[in-house]
Amino acid sequence: MKDHKLMYGVYLRVGMFSSLVIFVMLFLFVPYAEPRPYELKKEIITMVEEISAMMEKFEEPPPVERPKVAVEAESEVAEEAVETIAITEFQEDIIRTMPTGPEIEIVPYYKVEVKPEPINIPKPRYPELARKAGIEGTTVIKALVDIDGSIIEAEVLKSSGNQMLDQAALAAARRAKFTPAKQRDKYVRVWVSIPIKFRLTSG
Repeated sequence: MKDHKLMYGVYLRVGMFSSLVIFVMLFLFVPYAEPRPYELKKEIITMVEEISAMMEKFEEPPPVERPKVAVEAESEVAEEAVETIAITEFQEDIIRTMPTGPEIEIVPYYKVEVKPEPINIPKPRYPELARKAGIEGTTVIKALVDIDGSIIEAEVLKSSGNQMLDQAALAAARRAKFTPAKQRDKYVRVWVSIPIKFRLTSG
């Protein structure tokens, strides 16, 4: 009995050779069938319309020469009589916000011979929100006393810790009144400290 596993290579070569021989015999002996051309079932008539390619030429207008110098166009609106206003000698009177003349001396508080004394320190308006929240504190205001005893500048020297109280203290300090300060029998300006306390009373 033959061993087919050992004959595998022989079978493969014989099969390939037999296939090639069969294909060659088919090409040599089978007749070639020439395909028939496709025939339309219905006749199609094509109509071609010739269009003339002639185009009419239009005469172009001659180019307009641009003027070398600009000419003002005539206005279609009738000119109206313009009335001129006579020049007046009126001059606007500007309100002066700064005093004219020599600058008034500002003397430190400890050097002033006659120190300013408070005449009236207005009671500050207690902010309603701070009152409802139970906020208390003391704001120290640095104020500049003028030669007539009024306050011309004010700023917070020591805050109370609450902005609403500080603003209320500033507003009250600006309305304060002092006796004027003197230095060598001359009125001078001086910075003073104004402590303003905010305290809530029971009931």
